[in-house]
Amino acid sequence: MKNIIAFEDYLQRSNQAQSEDELFAIYKEAVGSHGLDRVLLCLATEHQDIGKVAGLGVMHNYPKHWMDYYFEKGLDKIDPVMIYGLRKMEAYTWEEIPRNMSLLKKQKDCLSEGQESGLYNGICTPLRGPENSLAGLSLASSEKKDSFSGNLDMITAYSNHFYIAYRRINQKGNNHTRNQTTQNYALTPKQREILTWAAISKTNEEIGIILGISPRTVEWHMKTIYEKLNAYGRVLAVTKAITYGLIHP
Repeated sequence: MKNIIAFEDYLQRSNQAQSEDELFAIYKEAVGSHGLDRVLLCLATEHQDIGKVAGLGVMHNYPKHWMDYYFEKGLDKIDPVMIYGLRKMEAYTWEEIPRNMSLLKKQKDCLSEGQESGLYNGICTPLRGPENSLAGLSLASSEKKDSFSGNLDMITAYSNHFYIAYRRINQKGNNHTRNQTTQNYALTPKQREILTWAAISKTNEEIGIILGISPRTVEWHMKTIYEKLNAYGRVLAVTKAITYGLIHP
């Protein structure tokens, strides 16, 4: 196992990336330090605001023989990894899919054939953007055993930030983007304080004790933060806040 790349170091490097390829290389190195050396970006829907059409494997380093077979057999139309992600909000493992979703034989074969092609310890992070756009980052290991670090929360953080940075790079010079109203991400001092504590893994109960307020009040502030940042959960809210310089944990 490589030395784990700290999220702060990943943020600093990825925020300086000037191109998709540079950003993708930095992301691959970060998740690779967790043992996930295979990466695939899927744009499940059109991303009109950044001028991107839908596509599976928009950027990837999956084995060529698997990708050729995948499209030749039409697996993109029944892939359980992608279908399962439509109802998920956080990173999930491929192995949990058969336990939670009734699969057709072709879908079971899709999962097993992926492993036979050298994709082990599969993980997918669903990504949601404005205008109901949907994407996903699907990761795997080329080694079968003891390769993934097991830190799903960190993979979720890396992946959400990659999506933010990817969109930001592609927004430059895009006419559709220039004509849009800019989202107001302003947070109150109390909201920034609460999110700063959340960024270092404090629970609502712990934040309440630190700030002298009830956990329910903390929860109320967090819900307001989610609405302001257009974030579906704590990890994405923290990632966005750090990325846009709203908090400095």
